[in-house]
Amino acid sequence: MDLSRVYMLASDHRWQWEEWCDGANVPRARISEVKHLVVDAFLQARGKSDDVEHCGALLLDHKYGGEAVSRARAAGAPVGTPVERAGRFPLEWQDEPFHAGLSGNAFAKVLVRYRPEWTDDARRGQMARLLELQSWCRREALPLLIEIIIMREHEDEREFEEHGRPLLLSSVIRQAYAEDLVPDIWKIEGTRSVNGATIINATIRERQGPRQLILGKRADPSTIARWFDAAARLPSTAGFAIGRSVFWEPGTQFLTGRASAADAVETMTSRYLDLIDEWHRRRRAAGALDGVIQSKA
Repeated sequence: MDLSRVYMLASDHRWQWEEWCDGANVPRARISEVKHLVVDAFLQARGKSDDVEHCGALLLDHKYGGEAVSRARAAGAPVGTPVERAGRFPLEWQDEPFHAGLSGNAFAKVLVRYRPEWTDDARRGQMARLLELQSWCRREALPLLIEIIIMREHEDEREFEEHGRPLLLSSVIRQAYAEDLVPDIWKIEGTRSVNGATIINATIRERQGPRQLILGKRADPSTIARWFDAAARLPSTAGFAIGRSVFWEPGTQFLTGRASAADAVETMTSRYLDLIDEWHRRRRAAGALDGVIQSKA
């Protein structure tokens, strides 16, 4: 898997779907149907775009997307799966052993949450697990993607995005580097602040090799465009790993009978390709577009 440019359609969400299904009176077992639609959308996008064929990737979970993972792998799509148990801190493994579901993957993904007031013992235990995962991935020559979510409590939203989150992210990354935790990719929250994005980029590049992907958080297209604008000019940014902004609305419409499977897939495909086009536009505006890949005729 080439990590220099990555357009990842991320659909490893579990607890978010569980909460929605319980509230909408939809059986949780139907979550797997949406995972299949996401794979259909990715494959349809791949048929339309060389960008997706060469740089596209899928992030899926085994809990609800096991069959979808198998389908995507069989179709030759680069697929990664999460190793963390969803919604838990400190970090817990989804499976025992943690690498049970990683065979055949193009990469491994783990999500970690952070707040500065959490105990040192909790952070040390989490770091030990992350180093164990990294050691295994290095032995298997499997790229490691670490997603960091900075937990926000009562901070002012604008101030936190401009200064608080970038500084906390930088602190977490430096702590990881100090422990020799150096993933291939950091998957991190976007910021509209050019200064904040520059701070994060400089910290990531304190070690040679790691790149970053901008995650989506179910943001609207205009917000994502501003995140891309701040990050596109930076050498550490390899692309994005976005999911709910692509599949959530069409997925919920499908599950509630307001959209057909075909219509949901078409909407997901279009939104995914629109994200890639938006990324290219922001890279061009920054004068940093490398290796533009043409869409298929």
